[in-house]
Amino acid sequence: MSTRREDETAGDEIATAILEQVGAAAGLRFDRSSTAERVADVLRELISSGDLPPGTPLREQQLVASFEVSRNTIREAFRLLGRERLVVYQLHRGVAVRELEEHDVHDIYRTRRPLELMAIEYSADAPRESLLALIELVEEAEAAAAAGDWKQVGTLNISFHQHLVELIGSERISAFFRVVDAELRLAFALVEPADLYSPFIPRNRKIAELLVAGERRAAAAELTVYLEEAERLIRAGVRR
Repeated sequence: MSTRREDETAGDEIATAILEQVGAAAGLRFDRSSTAERVADVLRELISSGDLPPGTPLREQQLVASFEVSRNTIREAFRLLGRERLVVYQLHRGVAVRELEEHDVHDIYRTRRPLELMAIEYSADAPRESLLALIELVEEAEAAAAAGDWKQVGTLNISFHQHLVELIGSERISAFFRVVDAELRLAFALVEPADLYSPFIPRNRKIAELLVAGERRAAAAELTVYLEEAERLIRAGVRR
């Protein structure tokens, strides 16, 4: 059995490798004039994509080296992400990606439900191309599932629901929902990926096809059941 120190060391090594790899591959290093908001955006995206799972330690020095910014910039980014409930300060251990509790999951779904149902209502005025893009995301998720790439399936599932909310046509709501989605990825980590995503890929397809057909009432009914079942599944994962 590993010790806490060994687990922390392993977590540090994973975080360092991820941040260096992603920073180098995607050109995410910053110059000295970069803002804390931009650093927070990148870290939030890494959390949303599942690259920084719950409990991952975020060491200041690692981030300074990986993104070439000042400690003050990193600390301000931590503060911003803390306000979004994505990271937490742990006494004597520093900052880490937050691990959710059951009440967090319930609150996330209470927030999602009215926004996504509103999006279905607003889909009446959405361009057909935007509705068809939902089906394209489902097709990509189906291909990723067939390849056993459940991490990518999770990312595409989040993209599906982000795109759904974007049908509302409000950048403020879309920006808010991106933060909710990052928290949602923390919730996804509580359940075995195949168990979580397998039942909901066909559900996403059904919702998308109903929206393309203009069957908004049926889509809303399907989404309501979908979200209730997803919440139950994830809350059960917290209790294990």
